[in-house]
Amino acid sequence: MPRGGSKPGERRGGRKPGTPNKPKGERAVIALERAEFEVRVLLLAGDKITSLGKDRLAELDQWAYGMAQKFAPKEKDGRPYWDNDGDELRLMRFLAFSAKCASARAQFESPRYAAIALANQGEKTPDIYKRDPRKVLEEMVARWIAADEAERAEKALDETPAAEPTKDQVEYAREIAEEERKTWNPDDGIDGELA
Repeated sequence: MPRGGSKPGERRGGRKPGTPNKPKGERAVIALERAEFEVRVLLLAGDKITSLGKDRLAELDQWAYGMAQKFAPKEKDGRPYWDNDGDELRLMRFLAFSAKCASARAQFESPRYAAIALANQGEKTPDIYKRDPRKVLEEMVARWIAADEAERAEKALDETPAAEPTKDQVEYAREIAEEERKTWNPDDGIDGELA
């Protein structure tokens, strides 16, 4: 029987001896250089690709509010009216979009009261905010593990073993098993006779 594969010491395929290794990450470097070039082209073209999200939200808010003003109602006899039927709905949509943009950028422009109150506490700052976050996390995990072990121990105490069957139950089970054994037929008749 012939032996498969190469003979001991024989080389088949692969790189030729002396071929230098490709440096790791060569493709990543090429892709990075290409991306940097594209970014430079966009910047020279005047695109605002480096603006912050809150600045974009401000631009969208300003645009949406300007559009809402175009669809604002006019007054006639002290009552508002719209030139077209859909203008009221358009006004409400642009105002809602403007409000959404404004509320999204509000967290960047003015801090919440909770952050200010915590920063202004000085000496009254709770210890949990002064401690090392890793130690706080370790303590939380230790408390969770202890609670889980206590819960498992409590469940183990609550579980009572099943009651032993009585002699009557054992005898009844034996009788049923004996009857089934007498009437059991291994040939179900589906595939022909039992060989």
